Amino acid sequence: MANFFEIKIPVRKDEGWNEWAKEMRSKIKAAGIPVRWQMFHYHMTLLFLDDDNWIEDLNQEFEQCMSVFYSFPITIDKLDAFTTGDGASHIIYLTSSQVPSQILTLAEDARTLADSMNANYDKRPFKPHVTLSRVPADKVSLEQLQSVLHRIEQPVFRCVLNEVEHRYFKGDIIKTWKLKY
Repeated sequence: MANFFEIKIPVRKDEGWNEWAKEMRSKIKAAGIPVRWQMFHYHMTLLFLDDDNWIEDLNQEFEQCMSVFYSFPITIDKLDAFTTGDGASHIIYLTSSQVPSQILTLAEDARTLADSMNANYDKRPFKPHVTLSRVPADKVSLEQLQSVLHRIEQPVFRCVLNEVEHRYFKGDIIKTWKLKY
């Protein structure tokens, strides 16, 4: 069963989030773009695992990796879109123009652990992003979507990242790690 290591991005805690998100959704809807929104559980996926044969071993090893990480800040300042690997949909996402090195290290460590155990995981390059929604690729081109997105004013959201989670695809939590302050 598919499961994920992900770091929670508490962007909804920013005081400007609700107003901006409502306005952004309204502008995308007004442009006639059919969107399936992800309304909660904003995160960056560090590792997609394709089976659960290695969960216990990975969690034990990841526990050691997590013990050296402290909470860290991130500035979310970019709204954009990309097309999924299978070409079926576009992902509207938020990211940082300067991704903290801790996120890159966590993703690299998770992949190194998975490799050392011969775990089956998605080996595409890590793309740090927070998924906001999916758009069917057969309904609008990526260029049309990006044209709309790039006209939306993007405020800066500052968050402190302090929690990493291992969960199943449908949301059942396997393990949560709180980063030290």
